This record gives sequence, C-alpha cells and structure tokens, in this order.
Amino acid sequence: MLLYAEIQKILKSKKFFIALIITIGFNLFYCWFVYNYENKSVESTKQYIADTERQIKELQQKLKKEKDDMKKRLYQEQINELNRIVQKEKLKMQYASNPKKEIEERARYYKMRYEISQKAGDYKELEINKVNYQILNENIKRKKYYSVGGQFDGWTYLLSQSYGIAFFIIIVLALLIGSGIVSDEYKEGTAKILKTMPVKRSNIILSKFIATVLTVSALVIGIQIVFFIVLNLITDSFKYYDVYCNWISRYKVIGFKVYPVLDNVKLLTLLESSILQFMTEIVIILAISGIIVFFSSIFENGVFTSISFIAIIVIISILRQKMLMIKTPVLKLLSLIFPWELSVVYTNYLPNELDWIYASTYVVIGLNLLLTIIFVLGSIEIFKHKEKV
Repeated sequence: MLLYAEIQKILKSKKFFIALIITIGFNLFYCWFVYNYENKSVESTKQYIADTERQIKELQQKLKKEKDDMKKRLYQEQINELNRIVQKEKLKMQYASNPKKEIEERARYYKMRYEISQKAGDYKELEINKVNYQILNENIKRKKYYSVGGQFDGWTYLLSQSYGIAFFIIIVLALLIGSGIVSDEYKEGTAKILKTMPVKRSNIILSKFIATVLTVSALVIGIQIVFFIVLNLITDSFKYYDVYCNWISRYKVIGFKVYPVLDNVKLLTLLESSILQFMTEIVIILAISGIIVFFSSIFENGVFTSISFIAIIVIISILRQKMLMIKTPVLKLLSLIFPWELSVVYTNYLPNELDWIYASTYVVIGLNLLLTIIFVLGSIEIFKHKEKV
C-alpha cells in the first residue's frame, strides 16, 4: 500500500512529466542525429571521391607535361596513393549496399589479424581477432549477412545505448525523480506525519527507493523497447534476432595479470545482448537510485541532493582512469563503480588488463549491488536519526 502511494505520488508530480518529455525527446533527437549523420557521411564520402578523382586527373595532366624524371616519379607516387584511397572509399560505398561482401571481407581480415597475433603472442589482440572472426564466420554459415551499424534499425539503436547514452539518461531521470523523494518530506513538513503511521521506518525508505527504481526503469527501458520495436518494424529487422554480434569473454589470472581463455568463449546473439543490456541497466538503476535516495535523506533541499550526487559522479569519472593505475586492490575496485559503457559489463570484457584484481562481470555487478545495499541501509538510519532530532 505504501509503495503504491509513493508510485502514485511520483506519477502525479510535474517532475515525472518533465522526465517523460526529456526521455522521449532525447531518444527522438538521438535517432534523428544518427540517421542524419549516416546520410551526411555517405554524401561526404561521395564528394570526397569526386574531389580526389579530380585531383588525380590534374596530376596526370602535369605528369604528361613534365620532363624531369624525379618530378615524374613524385607525381606517379601521388597518383598511385590517391588511386588506392579512391578504391578503398569505393569499396566502403559498395559494402554499404552489399552486406554479404562486407562480412566476408571482414571475416578474412580478422582471420589474417588472428594469425599475426598468434605469431606475435599478443593475448589481447588474439582474443579480439579470434572472436570477431568466429562471430562473422557463424553468420556467413547461417547466411545472415547483417552488420551492426550497417543501417539504423532497432538493434543498432538499442546496442548503441550501452555506450554511455543509457547511463547519461539514467542519471538525469534519477536526479529528477529521486532528488526530492525524501528531502521534500522534510521541506513540506510531512515527515512528522509519516512518523505517526503504523509502519516501520525502514519500509518508508524502502518504498521510496523501490518507487524510484520502478519509475526510472519504466522510463528508460520502457521507452527503449518502444523505439526498438518501431525502428525494427520500419526496417524489417526483427528477423536478425539470432545474428551473432558479441561475446561473453572468460578470464584466468596468471600471477597478477588477467588473460582471456580463448577456448571458453560464449558468443552472443543480438537478442541475448539486448536482454543482458536491460539486466545491466537495471543493476545501474538500482545503484544510482540507492545513492540519490541516500543524499535525499541527508539534505532537506533537493538542490543540495542534486549537487552532491553530480559531484560524486564527476569525481568518479575524472578519477576512473587514475584508479586503474593504483597498486592498492581495494582502491582500484572504485574504477568499476557506475560503469559508463554497459557493454563492457555484460560482455565481461574490460578493455585494459587490470593488475591485482580479477575484474569480471560478477565483480562489477556485485560491487554496484553492494553499494546499493549500503546506501539504502544508510538512508534508513539517517531517516530514523532525523526523526529523533
């Protein structure tokens, strides 16, 4: 009953409608921007090819008139280089309308890179090239000539959200909805009324926390699903759900270094990646909602709550790379708080080798869930203490 009342309060507030408008508006702008960027990219490539071919003709005319052998060789080298560039750009244009050829060429490229990495003994490159080749080869066998990012459809939209976009919108919504969820009770004097209710004080904070999580999750994931369905219907891309596009990597520790286990890699389909992305988003929403409720319990003004939360996010973002260089294992774990790139979490792939710690999906998720529990329990204790003052 208490949870229902909290959700009703959020849904009736102006902040919720602002959050709804921001979420829908941001996603519409994002789709428009990416679609136009891809179209402009194609047009700019065509223009670049035309300009380069014109430059080649000018050099060829100079070459015919030139009598100095050294200058002739220089002109010829420039012509050859420009011809290679034109050929490369034309192939890109050709691949855009021929995904089969693109995937076959990319598969050959990654196979070649894998063989080079194998000879060099480069573990990191070995894993990346082998897995990319396996993914492309599986799709060729299935005759599924689909390249993520080849066109702007539902799958590309959804998976691209994992690169900082979903994290950004989660923070914005959490600030709007959660910053005043407890502090407003102090400000409006209703905290005393809550004290007279025949419910545990912990249940009051828990209901506010869960209401924040459910509202933010519904806005972020619900709207993502709507855009995902619409874009896939427009582009007829639902049929690619079983295309391989990513992987969950396994790691082993040798000394204090983390190395991939190449023979124990689970390839992911588009559908599996999407489901894992939603699960990762929920974990991040839990952690961020926990900390925003915590600060809302401390301050009696939602503005101070927002400032404190933003400060924490900024500090973690600035220090994230520096934390990776720290020798102390516990401090290094702080770099895994609130991961910007969600795909790094659900694919269990961290771009850099991490010394001293076994960094995996479970560590990142476990750390953020632990923070959630700590901040929620802290919020309950602060709320109880403030009632006694």
